[in-house]
Amino acid sequence: MASTTTMEDKGTDESCIRLPGFGLPYNDWGSSGDWITRSISAVMSWDHAVLTVREKCMLFFMNQITDKPEWHFKVHDENIVARWRVEADELDWDAEVIEEGDMSVDMFNYCIEELRAKAAVYEKTGLISVLDATSCVLKSDTTISVDMKEQLRKAVAPLEDVPNHQKDWHPGSDGKVLDLVHPSLFPLIYERSRILPYATIGLGDCMEAIGQGEIVPNPLIALGGNTPPTESDLWSSRFQWLPCNVSFPDGENARIDSYINNLHPVDHKNLYHVIEKIITKAVPFWNIVYQCHNEGALTSTKRVNCEAVSFELPANVEEYPPDDFDGDEDEFYERVEALRIYDKPEPGDFASLDVTAEAIEDKFRFLGEGDKKIQVIVKLANIHLTPEKPEYDGGSWHIEGQLNEHIVATALYYYGNENITDSHLSFRTKVDAEYFSQSISYEQNDFGGIAKIFGVSNDESNVQEIGAVLTRENRFIAFPNGFQHRVENFKLVDPTRPGHRKILALFLVAPTIPIISTANVPPQQRDWWLRQVKVGGSMVSNLPAELIDMIGDSVDDFPIGLAEARVLRDELMLERGKMDQDVTSHMADNSFSFCEH
Repeated sequence: MASTTTMEDKGTDESCIRLPGFGLPYNDWGSSGDWITRSISAVMSWDHAVLTVREKCMLFFMNQITDKPEWHFKVHDENIVARWRVEADELDWDAEVIEEGDMSVDMFNYCIEELRAKAAVYEKTGLISVLDATSCVLKSDTTISVDMKEQLRKAVAPLEDVPNHQKDWHPGSDGKVLDLVHPSLFPLIYERSRILPYATIGLGDCMEAIGQGEIVPNPLIALGGNTPPTESDLWSSRFQWLPCNVSFPDGENARIDSYINNLHPVDHKNLYHVIEKIITKAVPFWNIVYQCHNEGALTSTKRVNCEAVSFELPANVEEYPPDDFDGDEDEFYERVEALRIYDKPEPGDFASLDVTAEAIEDKFRFLGEGDKKIQVIVKLANIHLTPEKPEYDGGSWHIEGQLNEHIVATALYYYGNENITDSHLSFRTKVDAEYFSQSISYEQNDFGGIAKIFGVSNDESNVQEIGAVLTRENRFIAFPNGFQHRVENFKLVDPTRPGHRKILALFLVAPTIPIISTANVPPQQRDWWLRQVKVGGSMVSNLPAELIDMIGDSVDDFPIGLAEARVLRDELMLERGKMDQDVTSHMADNSFSFCEH
């Protein structure tokens, strides 16, 4: 960890920091417009390819296979592959996976060839790309070693082992989600938080900076008035999560250079060290997720290409009623439509992978030629189930952060699952419905055929689910913020005993758009400040501890007390809950519209 703070005298306007929300409009995208950050957002310019039902089945199958123990060896064993073929043939795809789903011989063979190529990548890197079409999810059960996991468990334990009245149960979770470190508590608060315009705050003496600086102004002022930006419901003029700054001074290992919000850098020094190690492990994941968008590595699906929906009728069935037909024509066409045999597209020959071992090993490519620096928002949370509360109902569809945070990717590490059933993280994304509707060829009014081949219907929202990833213990996954995600439900295996899940979440801020961070905003926690006052060398430090506490209680504005911080968190969560609804509205801004040609 970095241990110094650069505390400069008041400088000139030229030396003042300029970051979105302070010196720059809070919706600033950078001088280039930052296409990559926009394109990796679920609500901006990026659209996923519309996948055929068959490709979704292939993605499902490969995702399932790569969850099997020793899959990378088994995929080369023809006897085992033959058993997998039988299992695929016997699976009721339509009922258990996706409507109109199936697995043809060509589909299966393609999947095995792709899995063998992925096995070679896995043996070199430990990473597996899944749900990979226009973007991807990366998963690994070996990235974090047993020793590192144990270090994390021990370092987190002091946050867990507190009296019940000090436990911070997440609002609205029915006492099931325990927040250990959460960015919604003590965030940047416009017109309330303080910022050091001419200084950079490090770890070693960040406590001395508490209370210093000037108040961050209303961010709308930087826009020249009170006119909010485009997509204003996706930005906040009140709050911003605070990332920590991270560098790689030796060119390899992460170093946290500013405090993690809500994690005391002295009390939890060991946890800082472990999180640094895990951020180091996350970098190859983020690199692939980021580069898939930056360089178009997964520009479109390669497995199953379908530009036209076509069908045949049985030899003895006429497509149109005869001239002397005197029955109900609507009923006639309904019967004929039910007899259509659609030409389901087959994959071509497998060629190569988009996500290669070489790309994974070139892990800093996403940072370009500049300094190796990133910003990361950290969250630690446990989900606790009890015999009285035996089931977690799952979460809602969401992306991480508002546009203020410019989060481009998430990494999740599941380091503790006890007495709970399997759970999955589901993904969905926006697709280019307008282009698809105009480009796909089909028989007049054959909307049912499009639904059979692509799983989409006329006037349906342009948001498509692409699959789900198992989130078992030891699993490390990463995905772009272009995917909305949702935690699926799970429950106790043994309903007479408690169970839990423990998660570390790391959110990557766009490297091209640094935002206001803990390197700029001193800690805002009043209890941290009071502790610092008691051990400091000021006249106040010589007062009795009880009197210092009374002084702290009399401070109305800053630093912020925990009770008020929780009220502010509720306001932030209310704002972001509305934002999640708005994200879905923005994602679904176009529906599929097939012409009656």
